[in-house]
Amino acid sequence: MKREFLFYFGAIVALFLLLLAWLFSTPEAIARFAAPEYLKTETTVVKVILKNGHGSAVAIDKDTYLTAAHVARDGDAVTLKFADGRTCKATALWSSKAYDVALMRSEKCEGAQPATLSCRSLAKGEEIHIIGSPQIADNIDSWGRVSSDKREIGPWKEAQYADVSVAGGNSGGPVFDKNGEVVGIVVGGLLAQLGFSTTGTGWGIIVPSQTICGLLARGEP
Repeated sequence: MKREFLFYFGAIVALFLLLLAWLFSTPEAIARFAAPEYLKTETTVVKVILKNGHGSAVAIDKDTYLTAAHVARDGDAVTLKFADGRTCKATALWSSKAYDVALMRSEKCEGAQPATLSCRSLAKGEEIHIIGSPQIADNIDSWGRVSSDKREIGPWKEAQYADVSVAGGNSGGPVFDKNGEVVGIVVGGLLAQLGFSTTGTGWGIIVPSQTICGLLARGEP
């Protein structure tokens, strides 16, 4: 009786171990146990410190950062602040005021881990999240969805609304999809009305990466 018990107990343990091995051997199963992609994106985002105020940016190459044109300014040197506190100088390589998109290059310093820039379109209702430095806070995540199709919005030639919380300092920060790829940047916000005044946050206005990639391909504003 004791031998039979040990035999069946051993068989159950062996099956359990085989099940665990199978769970951790398939890509789909591994993905379930892996850290969410949004937890892997903070090292790609930097704070852009200006003479008056600040914005955000995202690394898309070793020393190249994507941001908003109104953050990069016209060739002025800015300070990039990384999540670990390091700082570095950068200047604008290229900017388009019509689309509010700019590229910056850092000056001989270790940059952030580059993110993948996706060149696809953003669908209305798609889940997104942003990372930036709104107001006095750094590296703040906000989740939401794309709220409109691509259109001309105010001074922005091609942009989309998104129901994510934005505030001063988010401008130039990346928009990530659920796979952790950059699918746009934040360029502004539509402030929510509160009685006779407005709140400090509202709907985000983003330039989609499809538009950004088109600008980069043309190589001109």
